[in-house]
Amino acid sequence: TVDFPLTKLYLVDGSKRSAHSNAYFYGFHKNKRIVLFDTLLRPDMLPEEMRKKADGDDEEKESTEQEEHSTSGEEEPLTEKKSEGSKAKEHGCTLDQILAVLLHELGHWKLNHNLKNLIISQVNLFLCFFIFGLLVHRQDLYTSFGFPDSRPTLVGMIIIFQYIFSPYNEVMGFFMTQLTRRCEFQADEFAANKNRSTELGEALIQLNKDNLGFPVSDWLYSECNHSHPSLIQRLHALKKYGKKTQ
Repeated sequence: TVDFPLTKLYLVDGSKRSAHSNAYFYGFHKNKRIVLFDTLLRPDMLPEEMRKKADGDDEEKESTEQEEHSTSGEEEPLTEKKSEGSKAKEHGCTLDQILAVLLHELGHWKLNHNLKNLIISQVNLFLCFFIFGLLVHRQDLYTSFGFPDSRPTLVGMIIIFQYIFSPYNEVMGFFMTQLTRRCEFQADEFAANKNRSTELGEALIQLNKDNLGFPVSDWLYSECNHSHPSLIQRLHALKKYGKKTQ
């Protein structure tokens, strides 16, 4: 069991803005809330009010499209309408897949990933201001940039944060990317340990389809720039975690 201190569960009407699917939690101590986007659920799983809104929006879109086609004198083939209807049915995750996604998010909470990231960011912020305090009063730093007789604070900030910190920011960004990717694998393993590796893999594939994601990427570019592992990497890892639990 997972002793998550849930107080409220929200279903957000995110389909008004985009078709992107997402789920997350927020809150302090024992006052946690889980948020699900309506795009994460299949249309038949939505509450009746949201389903009516979605149907009404679809009808409005169809009517406007029909008006545009009638004015232009073009007719939309029936096969395209059927394919659009089948795509709507395929959109979203099943109940088991949603539970697997929630277990992934609960894994971040159980393993204190948010707390670790918060501590690292605060330590990094302290180091940045500490180094700034050491360098901001060095006259040779201003002289090398054309200010031999003055030390303007704004110029010092630009020199230190934009030029001197540039290599440090690259190294720190790579470290944070690796840490985030490691956290994603750990959260996937947490869900797999709850016998949800198959459902989570299916959910990842479905979400990748819904969000129009590309499953393949260069491993080196992904390691340096992507905060989340690629779909194929996560599916391979889930297979390993699933074998361990069997």
